[in-house]
Amino acid sequence: MKESFSGRYGEILQDMLAETAGSILIKTDVEGFIEDASRGIEALGLRLSEMLFKPHLADLTTPGHAEAVRAYHEESLAGCTPANRLEFPLASGSPEKAWYALSLRPAPDEQGRIVGALGLLRSVEGRRSLEGELAAAAMTDAATGLANARAFQAMLAQLLARGSNGAIALFEIDRFAAFKLRFGHAIADDVLWAFGSFLANVLPEDRILARLDGDRFAVLMPDCAAPDALALTQDVLATFASLSGEVKGGDMRLTASAGVASFAGSLDTVMAHAERALVVARAMGGRRAEIRHDHSGKGSQLTGT
Repeated sequence: MKESFSGRYGEILQDMLAETAGSILIKTDVEGFIEDASRGIEALGLRLSEMLFKPHLADLTTPGHAEAVRAYHEESLAGCTPANRLEFPLASGSPEKAWYALSLRPAPDEQGRIVGALGLLRSVEGRRSLEGELAAAAMTDAATGLANARAFQAMLAQLLARGSNGAIALFEIDRFAAFKLRFGHAIADDVLWAFGSFLANVLPEDRILARLDGDRFAVLMPDCAAPDALALTQDVLATFASLSGEVKGGDMRLTASAGVASFAGSLDTVMAHAERALVVARAMGGRRAEIRHDHSGKGSQLTGT
């Protein structure tokens, strides 16, 4: 780092470096051209000592963001920036842009005149990646890795808002409460994970699967007519019953029931129809599917046996 940094701007630098670590320090003139920078800038492909003409701050980013960088520099010199930093993609030949955040403050000379700006430039890829992971976690069921109830309702609401045709199916393992009491929570959790994996593997790839709560799983079937959704649900239940067999060490056979409803009405209406159909299926002995596909309350049913 040049002597000018440690002397004239030492107090400002100390304050700024206290805010963050691992940043690239930049000094610009009043026009926004980079006069000096810490060695970290070489990682961005800039060797200032070898350049005949100094690059501008706007040269760091893509053409679509260059004007925003120029405006941010001007506002920083005037001390009227609406934000403490500006994020922009780094200019590179790669199709995947690396994002950086730039923080600027006006830099005065000995007489107090603003002669440029001091800035900190740091990568925000790690933060963006973490934010993406947190967002995904908020929409994912931790036990099964499937979408959770929040994500499922958001996707269903979006489909209904688009006026999409299709159907929803709610699945529930028969007599699961009794199963949990008999075999314990650990085995019950394993069964839930296995049932979710089974549904993920047996359902077509274009179906949207989620775990709602407890042992209830839900499937969105866009552009699938109600009779076709019912037939598919019937096949799923029959396959599960045939594969599960009797539980090891007991005489309890694992089966499941389902309620099917078409995309008709609001989100609450569709969910209520599917839940009522599921209740009826379980009340009739389980291992079957029931369907409700209109507002009249009339429906058709088909067992899963």
